[in-house]
Amino acid sequence: MSNATWVDRLLSRITRIRPGEGTPALLFFLHAFLLLASYQMVKALREAFMLSKFSAETRAYAVAAMALLLMVAVPLYGRLRRRLDGAQLLRVVTLFFAVTLPVFALLFQNHVPIAFAFYIWVSIYGVMVVAQLWAFAADSFNVRSGQRLFVVIMLGANVGALAGAKFTGFAVSALKPMGLMIVATCTLASTLLLARPERATIPDGSRAVRNERRAAPAPRLFGGIGLVFRDRYLLMIAVFVVLLNWINSTGEFILADFVKTHAAASAPGASDEAMGLFIASFYGNFSFWVTLISLAIQLLLVSRIFQLVGVRGALLVHPVIVTAGYALLVAAPLVGGFIPIFSLIRRIKVADNGVDYSLMNTTRQTLFLPVDQDSKYDGKIAIDTFFVRFGDLFQAVGVFIGLNLLGWHSHQFAVLNLVLSLAWIGLAVLMGRAYVSKTQANISHAALEAREAIPDLLCVPGRPFSHPIPTSAFSETDPGDVLLLRAACHDGRPLPRWVRFDVWRSTFFGTAPEHHEHTELRITVTASNMDGLKAHNSFSVRRDSGRSD
Repeated sequence: MSNATWVDRLLSRITRIRPGEGTPALLFFLHAFLLLASYQMVKALREAFMLSKFSAETRAYAVAAMALLLMVAVPLYGRLRRRLDGAQLLRVVTLFFAVTLPVFALLFQNHVPIAFAFYIWVSIYGVMVVAQLWAFAADSFNVRSGQRLFVVIMLGANVGALAGAKFTGFAVSALKPMGLMIVATCTLASTLLLARPERATIPDGSRAVRNERRAAPAPRLFGGIGLVFRDRYLLMIAVFVVLLNWINSTGEFILADFVKTHAAASAPGASDEAMGLFIASFYGNFSFWVTLISLAIQLLLVSRIFQLVGVRGALLVHPVIVTAGYALLVAAPLVGGFIPIFSLIRRIKVADNGVDYSLMNTTRQTLFLPVDQDSKYDGKIAIDTFFVRFGDLFQAVGVFIGLNLLGWHSHQFAVLNLVLSLAWIGLAVLMGRAYVSKTQANISHAALEAREAIPDLLCVPGRPFSHPIPTSAFSETDPGDVLLLRAACHDGRPLPRWVRFDVWRSTFFGTAPEHHEHTELRITVTASNMDGLKAHNSFSVRRDSGRSD
């Protein structure tokens, strides 16, 4: 690891890094940062435009229109993908949204009603551009490197979302919607420069394994949507995502209804513009706390959760938290109103979205690492756009039936979410098993063992020494895997002060003391891989009594 850069060393504090991976990981980090910062700006405007003109019910119906549009957009995307490579495709999709956003800005400036259309556009933008980035990343890294580096990429998304949300909260009054749209456009357009260097800088051992290219099949009527229905693994992911988004969107409806009511009560008789600024400020603050929590989870917990329970266990964390939250919300009215409902639903949604945008989002992206290229692009885009919005469609139908036919209020919708979340837990268990089965063809899970003994070290008292561990000391790992090395005395005690182990260089440094009571020191090096398997290799440090200063 002697060729590790400062970027490699910095990112190793977050996840395991191989030499040379720091640069592409940092470029993907920056790409995700810029995308999510831009999205957070227009997302706050989306909510302000919609809720200042329409009710929360109309907001729920707007998402249903997206599913119809995506039934046309997804097959068109599939046709486009067969003509462009990954980097070109990424730039074309980004360019489309970077060009259309200024059009909405001009329409708004000329007082053209854009609330409904802008809501749909922002919602599609939020899933299409981000999904395209992750499809490109899944097509660039192999299973092992993706499991490690996606943590860094998602961290970039969380930091970008935090910056965008905070910037919106501060700047919405000064820049007004027109100014925010211009800033968001420039931020999005800047990502056009990143796609090619992102892939070009990935080390060979970390790149996705390429199969022989197959002739592109004739496009079918529904493109990637049809591919999902033909592939059991993709269909399971799609159903998993539909449930996730159905629950999330219903929670967003509950929150939006409370926000609308709270805004009207806080500023009775206020104009639509004043209501819009109040709502934009609330959602800016709400998004800030969501992204702050998701950032903390991504920075401190995601990599550790992957190491402890793997992707399979990580799939269960979010459903369990959501189930507990809605169980509490359902029980709240039963305790005599002692729990402030508006404050409770706000906290539930902060926790829900915070885990969703960090751990769950990272976990979802890793599900596409072991699949073929068609599934990574056509299948993933279909799932992250059409099926995500199909979950919104279920939510919209549920809102319509609940409000207009059953006379439901927020409490009944919370009960619905509780039932759905219990089903979601069951599906997470099945999805975890499917992922483990899918990765068997990509990962050998070979036993980790000491292959060659580390040579003993003869050191001269008072003189510095350098003792590297041979690269053949431990058995080879799967492509993209990283061995984590630790050194200690053979009896488990820490190394003495005069011996230092440089993990990046896999080398021991130090200066043997002039006078020491022991003539031999036994050191054990422990290597662990991403599966948690360990191997031990030991050597002795002896004083060379035959030499003197």
